[in-house]
Amino acid sequence: MATREFSLLPPPASVPLHTFVLSGLKMLWMSLVTENPLTWDRVQGRSHPRADVTGPFYVIGAPNVNFAPGKAVLGAAEDLKSSPLFLFSGKILGPNGEPVAATLDLWQANTSGMYALTSYRNRGKVSTDPATGKFEVLTVPPAQYGISASVMRAAHIHAIISAPGYQPIVTQFYLASRNDPTPLKKDWQVLIQRPGWAVPTDKGDLFWDLPQLKDSDTEGVKLVAEWNGYLQNHGLKISCGASDIIKLNKA
Repeated sequence: MATREFSLLPPPASVPLHTFVLSGLKMLWMSLVTENPLTWDRVQGRSHPRADVTGPFYVIGAPNVNFAPGKAVLGAAEDLKSSPLFLFSGKILGPNGEPVAATLDLWQANTSGMYALTSYRNRGKVSTDPATGKFEVLTVPPAQYGISASVMRAAHIHAIISAPGYQPIVTQFYLASRNDPTPLKKDWQVLIQRPGWAVPTDKGDLFWDLPQLKDSDTEGVKLVAEWNGYLQNHGLKISCGASDIIKLNKA
């Protein structure tokens, strides 16, 4: 993969009308057939312990947002400049722990719990570093959303992960305030939560009351320092983050 200079993303491209319509038809088909709540757990849900539903907000054709192998900017510039910054990192591995050159097709809500449907805002494909299977993604922390206080989706980032020679997986990465699992127990789709961390602001505040990133987490501290270096010229800093590891099954 070619390396380019780090920069915040330009305004996201609009979703072509035919792509929007095809995406809607695909989601309708999936909700009735492949992701029907009556059969999903016995079919798709058994394919992988981290399998999850695609949900209704997937849009076909998101662009690649890497600026270097394993490093990407997912969050739209307008959101990054007005929201806390979330550093999402992790590894994609094979069943024996081998690094996998994978693609993560990611999409998420913004900090107000809203999805962009007519543009590729907060959507993009991320390629892992093929030598390590690692990925690092700059975005904004997704918010909870729902139709009422009793019918809420916990904060999450969607992903379709694929790689040659491995079974693709649809999954969701979850995060909760204070790493409290209570909201997740109320989420009708939730499967798993990954603990998050926060970096104190100049006033000592911690986003979502997440636990402070510990000095003993040398890899996390190194990542934050590296990304803050990228962001320095933009007057921005990492506020919080989380990490995860997914092991793919062989095809």
